[in-house]
Amino acid sequence: MNYSELLTNVRNYTEVTSDVLTNTVINVFITNIENRIDRAIDGDYQRRFATTTCTANNAFLDVSGPEGGFRFARAVQLVKANDERVWLQQRDTTFMDEYSVERSTTDTNFTGEPKYWANWDATNLMLAPTPNQVYTIEMWYNESPERLGNGSGSTSTTTFLSNNAPEVLLYGTLAETFSYLKNTQDMQLYDQKFQASLSEFAQEQMGRKRRDEYVDGVLRLPLKSVDPGGN
Repeated sequence: MNYSELLTNVRNYTEVTSDVLTNTVINVFITNIENRIDRAIDGDYQRRFATTTCTANNAFLDVSGPEGGFRFARAVQLVKANDERVWLQQRDTTFMDEYSVERSTTDTNFTGEPKYWANWDATNLMLAPTPNQVYTIEMWYNESPERLGNGSGSTSTTTFLSNNAPEVLLYGTLAETFSYLKNTQDMQLYDQKFQASLSEFAQEQMGRKRRDEYVDGVLRLPLKSVDPGGN
């Protein structure tokens, strides 16, 4: 389902013309639902991998670069000059501050090979100890997926979501639309359909796609045993 088809479907389902449901109005609903889906589902289409470098004597690692917008890191790995790789441990910023303060009281020039990372703000991670040299950093992270061409700067007529889970996008947009139209009954109906289709999508993205049949076995549905005695 492409962007134009979604607009047409919304107007057909609601039986409301573009005089009321303009593109601008529906664009808001689409964006709202894309955001809800992004936060509810850890889909593979959101996952990215990047290699960057830290700066010597700077505890902060700039993560503002990804085109889709950095959302959160899943794992951070340090690569040494001999290609040895070390997973950094995630901590919160209070731990990082306490760690740095305690070490700096005994060593005023305290730097070293980073062991920990933490979320600092929307565009920076924090490393501790403060890097004593330039290190290669490999990062597994999530970014905001490509948006449907909805007037918010995107020109995409289709996305992974609209191609692979069009019913999730459609039902969610319809729920938003009926809420706007003050039609509570249909809003509740399509919100229920949205939740059901979202759950199925989650089972695919976060369940079946992350199973190994060799390790976990083939998925099976339990069958009710029939009493041979007819009781």
